[in-house]
Amino acid sequence: MKEYLKRFWIWYAIVAVLAVVYAVLTISSNNAEGKYIRTNTECLTEERVFDYADKLTDKEEQKLRELIEIRENQIGCDIVLVTVNDPELNTDGKMMKYADYFCIDNKLGYNKAVGDAVIYVDNWYNGYVWMCTSGKAQAKYSSAMIDHVIDYACAVVNRDAYQGYERYVNQVYSDMSSRLGLGSLMLQPMTIFIIAIVVTGIYLFVNLSGRKGKKTTTASTYVARDAQPALHNAQDIFVTKHVTRRRIESSSGGGGGGGSHSTGGHSFGGGGGRH
Repeated sequence: MKEYLKRFWIWYAIVAVLAVVYAVLTISSNNAEGKYIRTNTECLTEERVFDYADKLTDKEEQKLRELIEIRENQIGCDIVLVTVNDPELNTDGKMMKYADYFCIDNKLGYNKAVGDAVIYVDNWYNGYVWMCTSGKAQAKYSSAMIDHVIDYACAVVNRDAYQGYERYVNQVYSDMSSRLGLGSLMLQPMTIFIIAIVVTGIYLFVNLSGRKGKKTTTASTYVARDAQPALHNAQDIFVTKHVTRRRIESSSGGGGGGGSHSTGGHSFGGGGGRH
């Protein structure tokens, strides 16, 4: 029995850790769903889909509004989409100001005016995109995370605008609720637990089965100590090292990375890209 326990103690430890992780994920998941109540009484609009570029059908706009309403209540953050067709918005700086003032002028924010909000502006005239973050969204999003949202949406938006914007909404939900996954692919706690169990089982099977045929003797096991074969000394001499650095240019849609800045006396984060 002792030998059995000694052999499988790692397995028991892993199962115990997974059980704790699963419990924590379940509790945090339940707490993240629908616990927020909107407290911003100053917001000047209930609209979340401003399709000025007319890239969505009426049905698609309505579906997006319904999705956004669900996601906002789950993460406690306004999620806004703005499409335009404006030749004047031709730099990251101009896109940034447009998005920031869109938040300020409409007093967007789930908790207060210019509060917790994400505003995604897509200029179809030149393909420029800017994602503005405010409040807790600003604290949550790094430049790399913003780039990922933009890249993920821009990957499909040219052939299917609705799918691209749906990706934007779901990715914001995923990021703000700290769920594991990309876009609409959300990994629930049970899924994570099952995957971990399967991977652990495969790992143990491979390692334990590999030990069954492990050799206990070598070619020199029964050679007398005074008859051990002579081993000739061999060395690799390190002569010199030369390192070449070369910058790799990216062709992906993201890349703005606005960071924290102030507009109209308010603090925002943001980043831009193109499609």
